[in-house]
Amino acid sequence: MSILYGLVLQPFAFLYVNRAKLFWFYLIAFVLGALIDSKLHAIPDKEAWYQNINFVWFILIICPVHACLVSRRYDKEQVRKWYASWWATLVCFIMFVACLIMGRAFLYEPFSIPGKSMSPTFNPGDHVIVSKYGYGNYRYSGIQIHTAEPTKVLQRGVIVVFQHPLDPNIDFVKRVIGLPGDKIIYRNKTVYIKPACINESDECPNYKKVEKEHQFAQKEGGSEYAYYQESLDPVTYDIKLNNDHRDMVSRYFNQPGSRSDEWIVPDNHYFVLGDNRDNSLDSRYWGFVPDSNIIGKVTVKW
Repeated sequence: MSILYGLVLQPFAFLYVNRAKLFWFYLIAFVLGALIDSKLHAIPDKEAWYQNINFVWFILIICPVHACLVSRRYDKEQVRKWYASWWATLVCFIMFVACLIMGRAFLYEPFSIPGKSMSPTFNPGDHVIVSKYGYGNYRYSGIQIHTAEPTKVLQRGVIVVFQHPLDPNIDFVKRVIGLPGDKIIYRNKTVYIKPACINESDECPNYKKVEKEHQFAQKEGGSEYAYYQESLDPVTYDIKLNNDHRDMVSRYFNQPGSRSDEWIVPDNHYFVLGDNRDNSLDSRYWGFVPDSNIIGKVTVKW
């Protein structure tokens, strides 16, 4: 039984052989190994020595062998803890897996950044933790577990992960620029926002330019990039502009009744942009993000 548990349940086999300390040791080793592997393999690199290696593999081999050796030296006279039975160990494993799935589906989920569209905030290989509770789109490994009406409202400037409106099988990460009812202009690499107004009157705010504070410029790949700092409400962040790249207005999403570089955000939708403005496919090109597509808000980067 200890060999079978060692192969199938891995560290939980040590609960069965009454060695809780070894269980915690291998469980922590599994978590650390998985984090290291996800970081090393976030950016494919065929020349890297570790490209075809996962550190978790070594633990998967060592753990059952160690559990087998411990069971062979097992002292039958010792007092068995409550978890040291075949059924209690199995229940612990099932409860652990259930908590893991529920936690990732409803509370927090890690994502890796594959591209440069959010540079300089996020770069390829970075990982983020997304807070999902309250956004109503609860999925696990691409499988929809539950949907509900969103109870949280996003603010301008926050970064979100969402299902792409044109292909829900692809997850995107962008920054929220426009809220429902906002009027957005993106012209000459500058954002203008007219906040939503319930009753159009003289008291309604007019378009406000999102000011950019120049930080520095540098050459990258034959082009000159300028870095700026923008502020939206309480959120301050950095953006990246390619001075040698013209706005591709002809490819912009054309909303009926608006100019090619102007948009009115519909109810229950958001307008999003990438921080790497000249290297990002975002709302300028394919439109708005329904609130039902929002997976969650980015809370932690590592």
